[in-house]
Amino acid sequence: SSGINAEYGMAGIINSRVKEHTKVHKMSLLNGSKLHLQFKISASLPFTLLDDKIEYTLTPRQKIKLDHGLVLSEKLLSSLLGSTRQSFRLQYNKSEGNYVVSEEGKVEVNIEEQLLHKSHEVNLPDGTVKTIVQQVPEKRYHIHSHLLLHYNNGHEQQIPVHCRIVLPTFYISPEIVDFGTCLVGQTSHLTVRLINPSNSPLRWTSVYSGDTDEGEFKISPPNGEFTRADSVLLNLTFTAKSCKPSRGTYTFTGTPGNRTLHLSLSGVGSHDERMQRLL
Repeated sequence: SSGINAEYGMAGIINSRVKEHTKVHKMSLLNGSKLHLQFKISASLPFTLLDDKIEYTLTPRQKIKLDHGLVLSEKLLSSLLGSTRQSFRLQYNKSEGNYVVSEEGKVEVNIEEQLLHKSHEVNLPDGTVKTIVQQVPEKRYHIHSHLLLHYNNGHEQQIPVHCRIVLPTFYISPEIVDFGTCLVGQTSHLTVRLINPSNSPLRWTSVYSGDTDEGEFKISPPNGEFTRADSVLLNLTFTAKSCKPSRGTYTFTGTPGNRTLHLSLSGVGSHDERMQRLL
């Protein structure tokens, strides 16, 4: 036995904008033997050593601290999201500068999926308040690898390292909005809330599909970004052009992760002035 003991841990979040970022943590190595130990240390990407020095000599009971980290990059994220397996191995292809799924890979990835139960109150058009409980999926990537210590006597020691990456998620409340009957030509207003319950930053966009001839739905803002766990109030409008029903859908896409949400909208026009609403 080498007598080297390691203390190491890491947890991270996915950043929505950064192309490459190194999540840094401190690691301690202790020589618990009665011998002088000489060794080289190496890591497998996306784990990396941040110290220029790779050769060390430790006297008995000597302890050193090293900066060690995980390189969060678009290429790593693309590899994680691109796999349909719950468990797989990654290997960094140096010549192409990207990650490939390979049984020979030195990095093991396990995916954990769970449903978050989120409850919140919604103001209905009739003035009442309703409590809604929604199930929101959350995905976590557990990345396992090891640091490799090469001793001058030919012995090798593996030190396990682990990182947990939480993929951002978001949801909308309510998911269905009915403007009811509105006076033709008048614009009616309602709101929904877009919520990011995770601590991971998230960018989102919205795209409309549906009727435009009988009525017009609009949303503001149409896109945005969360920098942390937060929510934003979205303003919806409906302008009826005729007395026929109108239906439409806004599809929201969040990145990273490309999770999609759907907001269903409906409304109908009327020439009855009793349908006129106070703005």
